[in-house]
Amino acid sequence: MKKKIISLLVCISVVLISTAQNLQSFTVTLSTKEGGSNYLSIANKKVYSAAEATTNKSVINLVLLQSSDWSGTKLEWYNMSGKDEKIPAELRGTNTMINAISLDKDQFTQCKTYQDFKRMTGHITNNSFSHFASVGETEVTYHCFIVQLENGKRGLLWVEAAEGGGFKVMVKMGG
Repeated sequence: MKKKIISLLVCISVVLISTAQNLQSFTVTLSTKEGGSNYLSIANKKVYSAAEATTNKSVINLVLLQSSDWSGTKLEWYNMSGKDEKIPAELRGTNTMINAISLDKDQFTQCKTYQDFKRMTGHITNNSFSHFASVGETEVTYHCFIVQLENGKRGLLWVEAAEGGGFKVMVKMGG
């Protein structure tokens, strides 16, 4: 009987350890159109409009913005730190860092566990991150991004165009 209990405990431990190592993932759709939901909260696994973001700014990590300058219109991620004048003062809050990373869709899909993530992104240092990252000009040019939350946890974002002019964002985070 004692051996059966020990065997059962070992099996349960193995299942719990292997489950804990899987990356947590979710998918959201963002819209950069006027009144759209383009503020991303990784902790809450949801998106917010600008109006909703003002009351939830402590959980907002990034905003996807369509910005214009002398070179044309660009689609860009920004954190909420306020290092850029594109983030209104009433929405400033978190300091999630971001950087484009050259993983293709297959590599992103194959990154399922924390060990996969560490192997694929272990070369990226804290100095590699910024307060913003370019997604593209007239279309999504850069699809994969690595993020680092204020607590040091890292994750991946995959961006692609969605129906209706929105953007589908798949998020994978380490535990």
